[in-house]
Amino acid sequence: MKSNGKIVLITGINGYIASVLADHLLKKGYSIRGTTRRIASTEPLLRGVHGIFHTASPINFTLTSYDVTVVPAIQGSLTLLTSALHAGPQLTSVVITSSCSAINDTPPTPTHTFTEADFAHTALARAESDFLTHTPTPPRTLYSASKTAAERSVWKFRSEQRPPFSITTINPTTVIGPPIIVPSSAEKLNETLRPLYALLSGHLTAIPATIGSGSFVDVRDVAYMHAWAYEHAPQADGQRYIACCGFGPPQAQADILRGYFRERKPEMLERIPRGEPGVGYEGWDAEKGGLSGKVEYTRDRYRFSGGKAEREMGLRYRDLAESSIDTAEAFRELL
Repeated sequence: MKSNGKIVLITGINGYIASVLADHLLKKGYSIRGTTRRIASTEPLLRGVHGIFHTASPINFTLTSYDVTVVPAIQGSLTLLTSALHAGPQLTSVVITSSCSAINDTPPTPTHTFTEADFAHTALARAESDFLTHTPTPPRTLYSASKTAAERSVWKFRSEQRPPFSITTINPTTVIGPPIIVPSSAEKLNETLRPLYALLSGHLTAIPATIGSGSFVDVRDVAYMHAWAYEHAPQADGQRYIACCGFGPPQAQADILRGYFRERKPEMLERIPRGEPGVGYEGWDAEKGGLSGKVEYTRDRYRFSGGKAEREMGLRYRDLAESSIDTAEAFRELL
């Protein structure tokens, strides 16, 4: 691909989302700089860059302490943004990977639809209270608190510093889809890919319950959204964008994968648990023994709206079938 003359920095470039983003940008002609770990100063790396993608905040559900989860998340974002002020006039955009965990507060109703206007204030308040009382915080609550605190610090920075570059956050739900880098073992898979791998591994005897809201998005669509936000900096400035295609519970993934492999590789049916086909989601045709269309939320579940990205970015999300099948194909060497 011919260079377009633009240089961008991606933090945490060896991560799942970041590596897919890097591949997407390389195909568009960008030159890439990347970091793989936290560094004392990013200013030398930022000189001459036209865009920054801050993706370096991996999911770790083993941590239970505010000071090793929330505080570093805030510091990482603010250190990068402060350095960006000295990057030069060519810098037009900073795009930050946040999460729907920064949006998902306690639903006011069982069927509430979360939008970009929502923040997970309850999780952050719980984590702050636990820290003051020396009480361990549940890992998922702590992760939500870290994402919320980091993003709030970003918007406070923008309000107070009025930087000459745009700032945008992308807030994905659970991310699936084929990784660019397939690890040498399943234990090294990204946290959000492990449940789908488990369905294919032959080690499950039952379909696990829906994780969180059950919402999902394809990693390739997340990469597209990051690139779009950079390339449309004036429009994306100050905006949050939820990245969510819709509902993707494990039972629906199992139904899709069993249908896909039935003719192509029937021995896989011995690995993928059957569970209760069609249970827990809308879109299953019992007579047909397959999906009748798009997998949909059941009426009693809260959800996230990814419609803003569709309207403003012209994005057409990859559906659950495409994401699940492409991910399964990427896992072949691990099975």
